[in-house]
Amino acid sequence: MRRIAILAEGAFTWRTAKTATGVIRYGKDPVVAVIDSTHTGKNVSQALDAHLGIGIPIVQDIHEALTYEPDTLMIGIAPVGGALPSSWRWQLLTAIEAGLDIISGLHFFISDDEELRTAAEKRGVTIWDVRRPPDNNRVAQFIPHRPGSHTILMVGSDCAVGKMTVALELDREASNRDLNSAFVATGQTGIMISGNGLPVDRIISDFVAGMVEEMVIDFTNKHDWVFVEGQGALNHPGYSPVTLGLIHGSMPDAMIFCHKAGTTEIEGYNHCLFPSLNRMIQFNEDTVSWVRPERPSKVVGLAVMTFGLSEHEARDVLKQAEDETGLPATDVLRFGSGVLMDALSRYFAS
Repeated sequence: MRRIAILAEGAFTWRTAKTATGVIRYGKDPVVAVIDSTHTGKNVSQALDAHLGIGIPIVQDIHEALTYEPDTLMIGIAPVGGALPSSWRWQLLTAIEAGLDIISGLHFFISDDEELRTAAEKRGVTIWDVRRPPDNNRVAQFIPHRPGSHTILMVGSDCAVGKMTVALELDREASNRDLNSAFVATGQTGIMISGNGLPVDRIISDFVAGMVEEMVIDFTNKHDWVFVEGQGALNHPGYSPVTLGLIHGSMPDAMIFCHKAGTTEIEGYNHCLFPSLNRMIQFNEDTVSWVRPERPSKVVGLAVMTFGLSEHEARDVLKQAEDETGLPATDVLRFGSGVLMDALSRYFAS
């Protein structure tokens, strides 16, 4: 197993360090330290004000992180544009010199940087650029899934609304029910957690659906329940293309709609307002029906992030969402994913 130090300098928050928090919550390898000088002296739980990463220290820099004997340095943020902050370069070089492997989910490939690659080759360490796509390309062929398998895709109102988390929690719930299930990663954090998957936002648009189709078919041939991590949102002005390719590539039998409580517009896009929940659900369902009208895919439940609300407020928000849509709703981290799994089971039994 790896012993991971996570580099999240100046950015270790729920919003800016999704990769770090996802790996801490779901990763198989222990995280021994997080680097962020703005939180030095705290542990992860204290910095995030959450019951996550209790006992994992936050340290000043890579030099202090090395005292916890990591063997891997992971870049724990995924900034817009995906560039490597120039102020981080010395920390990567120090880690490489100390013999640490490097894991990065940035759009900027560490192994393409001459200085960093040369240092890694000299020291004999590995650089894993998680977002580097496969060499092969494939156009979708509209191949049916294995009869008896169930493919469920997470869709949502925006980026960062919990699509990966919901897919992982549903896979965990299905496994607890002794169902043959799998999580399918489509983004850098999910790939780091599961060890496989496709970085769909780095694949040429003509081939997104085909590459996803090939991967999902492989999973449906092996598993009865396949939970596919969603990306972006159809109503997102920047990232809708990857969402469309993912929907048509995975060709889901059902979907779970993910949303963040209290939000009314796309984050970072002033005046890009959300349609109603029912309208957003409808156009996600329509997107499947365009190519498969004889067997539509339905959204069968809502996963709503209620972080920052009291339990009473959270339950009120969920009740309002249920009243508005007629669908069961939950916050999977606060109240579990059981109601969503129940809804999926009823849907496929009908």
